[in-house]
Amino acid sequence: MPIEDERCYQQQENPKLLSHFRGRFIIHKGKRPSSNTEQNKARLYQVRQNGHILAQRCVEIGCSSLLLNSGFCYILKVPVVKEDDISYILYVWVGSKSSEDLMNSTIDIGREGFDDVDTVSILYEGTNEPDIFWNALGGRKVYDTNADFMNVIRLFRCSNERGYFSVSEKWADFCQDDLQDEDVMILDSGQDVFVWVGEESSDIERKLGLKSAQLYQQHVQDLTGQSRKLSVVRRGKETLKFIKLFHGWGQFRARLKTSS
Repeated sequence: MPIEDERCYQQQENPKLLSHFRGRFIIHKGKRPSSNTEQNKARLYQVRQNGHILAQRCVEIGCSSLLLNSGFCYILKVPVVKEDDISYILYVWVGSKSSEDLMNSTIDIGREGFDDVDTVSILYEGTNEPDIFWNALGGRKVYDTNADFMNVIRLFRCSNERGYFSVSEKWADFCQDDLQDEDVMILDSGQDVFVWVGEESSDIERKLGLKSAQLYQQHVQDLTGQSRKLSVVRRGKETLKFIKLFHGWGQFRARLKTSS
């Protein structure tokens, strides 16, 4: 039987690949080998399912308590430096509104996915997390206490690349890299409808993308009786409210330049 060679991009892996990891797919930031400076930093990971259990990933995010959410589970890896020796404490933080399946899966990842850790502690939200936990996250700050958006979130791509304007919905397992610079995107969070504008999108895409978002906003209100706030977001100027809707938000990747 011939071997198939298929290229996958980070956080755009297909279900066939993800199924081999059984929900324990871990994505770290940075490069290998890590520098001493990186080894001395605390690292925070968010575990999240995007639409299906196969689309579960453990992705490193910014190390800040602002990014916590009671609807998810997190893993915090804290270095403990003694003279020239570094050891690590791993905290599994279970959000009070996270599902039992997500909790059990995150605990399994914490115990089996980090082989350089000396101690693994399970913390349940609101049960007197130790100071070392909050200090590693830059102090305790106000964070989101629900992830209801996961039940309704939808992402649409607006494009005229085929010579005509069209709006197509992305699969629930989307990520930051699905925001293409030459397109306009519509993101529904259940409370807000965001129109994301790429720097290289055309005037037609911008005008018709905004009009499509307005029609969508009105359609949802007529259908459900619930209103959503419409906001325009430009690439590179995304708000924290927008960023939190994505799993593992980071810097946009540099675009590859092709020679003419």
